Amino acid sequence: MNATCEKELVAPHSFLTKIAKAIRVITIPPLMVAALLSVLFFCDDVFPTVGDYLLSMLFLAIVPVMAYPLQRVVPAWRRGGRRTERKLAFVISIFSYGAAVACSVARDAVPNLLFISVVYFASVLILTLFNTLTPWRASGHACSIAGPILLICLFVGWYAIPIGAVLYVASFWASVYMKRHTVREFLLGTLSAALAAVICYFIVHPIF
Repeated sequence: MNATCEKELVAPHSFLTKIAKAIRVITIPPLMVAALLSVLFFCDDVFPTVGDYLLSMLFLAIVPVMAYPLQRVVPAWRRGGRRTERKLAFVISIFSYGAAVACSVARDAVPNLLFISVVYFASVLILTLFNTLTPWRASGHACSIAGPILLICLFVGWYAIPIGAVLYVASFWASVYMKRHTVREFLLGTLSAALAAVICYFIVHPIF
């Protein structure tokens, strides 16, 4: 009887944990930015050529994810655990996003493509400032969710908002439920993406 009751109590928790883990995997930064770029590829005035799309995918999605295999290969970084993994991801993202901006400028990219690159670069800079100069920690995962959702809504239109809202709420719940982030950390990560978009809008002047 007791064993049965224990199973009944554990099962819902285990089921919710599996759902939360699945949501976290689905909403990892590389997949989110890849989805963003792939959707915007079919929009006007973002990617004039396939080359622009592939370069953006390289610097915004592929290179940043290299932090994770590198952390596991280099012994000194591997010993640092998740803390070192996060720091390495931030450092590689700064250089990779910076390269995306430089590439957009060098190729004389259209304002909308430059805007996307600059928003990503500004986002990681704001995250770094939050996490190094303040006593609060901003969630990079939240920023990587809020940024693409915001950009898709800006470029695609209001009908992208419901899907974006569902993704955001699901990611928020999964992160807090699994104790990967606190509510404040997740909201600060979201704020980082929003601030980056607002600041970069007045610098680049994209056309939605």
